[in-house]
Amino acid sequence: MGSNSPAFDTFSTADQESNPIDVIEQVTGAREWPYERESDVELTLFSGGKWTDFRLGFNYLTDCDAVQLTLMFEARVPEPRQNEVFHLLALINARNWLGHFDWWAEERAVMFRYGVPMRGSELSSGQAEDIIDLALEACEMFYPALQYVIWSGMAANDAVNACMMETMGEA
Repeated sequence: MGSNSPAFDTFSTADQESNPIDVIEQVTGAREWPYERESDVELTLFSGGKWTDFRLGFNYLTDCDAVQLTLMFEARVPEPRQNEVFHLLALINARNWLGHFDWWAEERAVMFRYGVPMRGSELSSGQAEDIIDLALEACEMFYPALQYVIWSGMAANDAVNACMMETMGEA
């Protein structure tokens, strides 16, 4: 790369008129969900789910002008099930179109992550709603698979297949 074309210096976060965390806070407030605003660049929201409660952490990364969503799963993975959980994460990520499931080694936990580059743009309330809704949808769909693998000893393939089945009609 030549000296006349800097890789990351083409946009200053000072040029952005609004803080994307403010937009996420407005959406969260409109939904009447509990949340904590830790700082200008951090917000944690709490959402009840079908299978478990979720805690979504949003960070505005000013150095690269991006918003990062991290959703931690509460279940700690026992070491004997770790390799099967890794296989599960690969299978889930192949089916997931937004964000990805990841492994946090220090906590022996699974997390969902998604990043939104913001350079030169502002986050709309519709985008914030989509990020929240799609992350929760992905986590709701695959949370049971994680439980099957960890606590029931189910193989990753079987756990994903069990979660992907759709019922027809009503019982």
